[in-house]
Amino acid sequence: MTTPTTYLKTLVTAAIFSVGLIGIQANAETQYIADTLQVPLRSGMGNQYRIVHRGLPSGTKLELIKRDSDESDGHWALVRTKDGLEGWVREQYLLSEPTAAIKLAHLEQKMGQLDGDQTELLDANEALENNNKELAQSLSELQDQHQKTTSEFAELRKLSGNTIALNEQYQKLNENYQLLQTRAEVLKTDNERLKNNLRYKEWLIGAGILLSGIILSLILQSFGRRKRRSEWG
Repeated sequence: MTTPTTYLKTLVTAAIFSVGLIGIQANAETQYIADTLQVPLRSGMGNQYRIVHRGLPSGTKLELIKRDSDESDGHWALVRTKDGLEGWVREQYLLSEPTAAIKLAHLEQKMGQLDGDQTELLDANEALENNNKELAQSLSELQDQHQKTTSEFAELRKLSGNTIALNEQYQKLNENYQLLQTRAEVLKTDNERLKNNLRYKEWLIGAGILLSGIILSLILQSFGRRKRRSEWG
């Protein structure tokens, strides 16, 4: 019984073959085995030559050494595997880029990473919002303290005739308050800046996820169109 995955891979293979054969490329070019195939690697250009590897699976990365044509037995290419094994395969099984299945897997992995980054940014944003609330509360407490200090100074001024000493004390307390208030405002400004940066990063990640979704949708739509063309053919 054919599984959905096998059926999908078969459609991808049919679509890739319908595009045509790859043109002549320079030596040491990277090539890939097409989808849903097990391609034998032979010692020469022809089915009569000894098989040196019985089945290179789909997506296998190969180094193209040279191309050659035997009019009696089609086009062949001399390739080398990552393990250094050399042999000949038919050109019709080679692609100049990774298979659609490999591209789809890489895209899904990238989308997963973007989702993870977005989660981390949301957590960081929540932490900054909590920090902002704490700073706002601290500023409110400082304002209450300043109001209380002002009231106490007024009372002391009524009870004491040493106006100069009381005024110096008031000025010192007022300066301390101004310093504390300035510090609180700086912290609040820094917090807002970090929060805006996080929103911008969230927007970039959201745009990346949306773009990845569009690319994934286009790939899946391409699979569907190739399937319909294969059925009409």
